[in-house]
Amino acid sequence: MLIRVSGRHDGVKQYLEDGQKIGRSLSRDELDERVVLAGDLDLTDAVIQSIDAPPRVSRYLSITLSFKEDHIDRQTLLQIARDFESFAMHAYRSDEYCFYAEAHLPRVKSYIDQLSGELVERKPHIHIVIPKTNLISGQSLRPLGFEKYNIQYIDAFQEHTNAQYGLASPKDNRRTVLSDASEMISRYRGDLFRANGRALKE
Repeated sequence: MLIRVSGRHDGVKQYLEDGQKIGRSLSRDELDERVVLAGDLDLTDAVIQSIDAPPRVSRYLSITLSFKEDHIDRQTLLQIARDFESFAMHAYRSDEYCFYAEAHLPRVKSYIDQLSGELVERKPHIHIVIPKTNLISGQSLRPLGFEKYNIQYIDAFQEHTNAQYGLASPKDNRRTVLSDASEMISRYRGDLFRANGRALKE
């Protein structure tokens, strides 16, 4: 399992529900089975929309947990989402934050990479969305701190989870293709996953 963290301003609800983007005509329902693991997407989006921030400023954390395995049972996915919530939100009370997670179980199993022409498999992955606002105080909420300075802690959770659930680790699969929440497929080079262009194939 690989964890990737980024900040976004808007668009997560439409992306999770519709799945459509430039260069791709398939809908979310054609691409994946969606499994809600925690929270409410409408409520989460409402919280995001309530945050007054310039367009270039991120209003929520977008976190992807990507798996190498072709199948992971739903109870395990649910427990991993709960584990991540406990890890990320341990400094907050449950009424201080909004946390949403859903798994995507691929119906479209593979695509052709537009740059390399290689067939790349799509794998299960979990999307986690955390609006960057404290629901009680209205102040900024940073559950992972400044992420680039806390990579070692995120990495430690990642590897602990991989060991606990018997999941493949990118540290042991350095040239393995993994699929993440944004469906950008990359090859492991050192400590980086770099995204490649692609075309979908059923």
